[in-house]
Amino acid sequence: MCNSCLPRIPSDAHKMEAFAGQMMSVINNAALGNMISIGHRTRLFDVMDTMEPATSDEIATCAGLNERYVREWLGALVCGNIIAYSPETKPTYCRLKMPFS
Repeated sequence: MCNSCLPRIPSDAHKMEAFAGQMMSVINNAALGNMISIGHRTRLFDVMDTMEPATSDEIATCAGLNERYVREWLGALVCGNIIAYSPETKPTYCRLKMPFS
């Protein structure tokens, strides 16, 4: 096997870690973008805007959607810091948590 066929290992581990972190951010942001698109197309953002803080079941009922999928969608947006989650009393999702609010 020739040297050009061997995997190239960067000599600078810091650059390699920075690149890996950048790639993870790209993948995470792409997935979050898809979730935002789903929320827009299903009007979940509009439904949540009219509600007080609510459980995933309450949000799904108001939107006329399956609770399981709404729960998964909410979980993704909570991880992306788009929606706030308040587990103090019962599993409740607040309305949109925008960066400027």
